[in-house]
Amino acid sequence: MAAPDRKTFEAAANWYVQFQSQTPTAAECQAWQQWINGDPSHQAAWNQMEQLQRSLGALPQDFTRRALSTGQQRRQVLKWMLVLGGTGYLGWNVQQHTPLGNVWADYRTSVGERRRIELADGTRIDLNTRTAIDVVFDGRQRLIRLREGEVLIHTGKRGGQTPFYVETRQGRIQALGTTFTVRQLPDSTRVGVLEDRVSVAPGDQPNHARLLSAGDSADFDRQHVGLNHAYRGSQAAWVDGQLIVLDARLGDVIEDLARYRPGVLQCDLASARLRVSGTFRLDSTDAVLANLQATLPIQVKYFTRYWVSVKRIG
Repeated sequence: MAAPDRKTFEAAANWYVQFQSQTPTAAECQAWQQWINGDPSHQAAWNQMEQLQRSLGALPQDFTRRALSTGQQRRQVLKWMLVLGGTGYLGWNVQQHTPLGNVWADYRTSVGERRRIELADGTRIDLNTRTAIDVVFDGRQRLIRLREGEVLIHTGKRGGQTPFYVETRQGRIQALGTTFTVRQLPDSTRVGVLEDRVSVAPGDQPNHARLLSAGDSADFDRQHVGLNHAYRGSQAAWVDGQLIVLDARLGDVIEDLARYRPGVLQCDLASARLRVSGTFRLDSTDAVLANLQATLPIQVKYFTRYWVSVKRIG
């Protein structure tokens, strides 16, 4: 079988971008299937697109959100990203499904993986899906640098009076004898406090630090700290492999589930507005989707193994 050429990869990328921008119709799916069956090289090219879709699931969220947003120019960026990836020009580590920038992190997890580590001072850190951190302990500070993802930290007691910090792209969080979570979002950092207190300092306005106490959550960027919100222990249930929601938007639930599986998981606007409650297993997202389909007026369609869409019916 002849290897796919650049034009075939571009055609495969065009199909992908077309279907990514909106849920495919039955006629479009039939046309795509006819293209796949038209030549063995088409199937080979699509297989490589699927492989790249798996790696897309591990790219930084701000990058994929920019690339996958609406607009012809950004769709063109995605198309050429796929073409270059299929022909071997992009330097992502597809086998490990992680951006190369995070391969050299001190500790990391892949998509869907969770991990717990214990540091020399007794600090316990739970790493959520697709997370990468560096650890810098010296005589002046205990520093966790969050490159990507989300962590839950129980600060250790053997560090004495050495201050404990978590650093993100937006600034620093200082632990004040506490248990807390930190999540790196595309343009901000989200902090939730389970025990005691933390001090949150924006990177460009370090003098505008704010204290958060147990039960508080806030997002911050490099300029300011946002409003306080209530933070419940159930929001950290991912540590136990669970997603617990009460009267949540289905769109938000789908967005959360998408973090734990490679590839693309999306829903249309009509289904996104539905409300859902429950406890879901993060290590079995296919079963969760099947359960949602059985209890809500939605259809879950697997266009490929790594490309799933949710659509409202009725």
